[in-house]
Amino acid sequence: MGQYSFIDTGPTAVGSNEAVITEGLTFGEFESASQGWWLIDRQAPSPGEKTITETIPYSQGVLDFSILGDDRFFNNRDVTYQIKKINEDYADRKVIENMLKNKLMPLGIQVIKDTHDGGLHWLGKCKAVTVNDNAKNRTLSATIVFDSYPFAISENPEATDIWDEVFFPDWIFQNTSYTVNGTRSINLMNIGAHTVDVEIIVTGSITVTGAFGSMDLTAGTYTDTPLAISRGDNALTLKGNGTIEFKFYKEVMI
Repeated sequence: MGQYSFIDTGPTAVGSNEAVITEGLTFGEFESASQGWWLIDRQAPSPGEKTITETIPYSQGVLDFSILGDDRFFNNRDVTYQIKKINEDYADRKVIENMLKNKLMPLGIQVIKDTHDGGLHWLGKCKAVTVNDNAKNRTLSATIVFDSYPFAISENPEATDIWDEVFFPDWIFQNTSYTVNGTRSINLMNIGAHTVDVEIIVTGSITVTGAFGSMDLTAGTYTDTPLAISRGDNALTLKGNGTIEFKFYKEVMI
């Protein structure tokens, strides 16, 4: 699903001849649907890879060092939306154009929410707003380009399991909070596209051991530790007394 498009032909409200906008995006204070913009098209082509290669004399091909562990690394990607206002007077179209640019361009990196991708969001900043005014049809069309982080990020940490966001073909139900009284083995599963950082919340005193090594944790919240959650299975051993929660967000390539 690297590139896709959509034309919003939303349903008609019950008992009304007025069409309902069902698709849109949110960025800062800009909410396209509630502000009367129709989403005409969206494009999210896959990002380019950060390639690191070396050529060795008298050898065939090249050595590719672009992958570290199980992760490929990517540049930012452009996420582009085309939206349209219909049946607006000329004077109103000029005001709408100015307001649109003013809402989008001054902001730095923000969450970009898209109704197409429930439970996920992009992270980026607006790099361009191009507007086309059609006097004959009384429409105003805008193309918005976001310079975005290459992966879409889950809205909620793993194990939240909000039912409306569950996508069974690509989902796992798991525990990320544990009570420890002695020694126990656990497994954390990352079904995302690459390794992610983890926040660890501890009560009591617990030692965590895994492929990364070992660390002794006392009561508190930890955001900078040697532990990161790799793609796939992450086997850990917990030893001590107390509770521990691993809080992490999957990142996916869509």
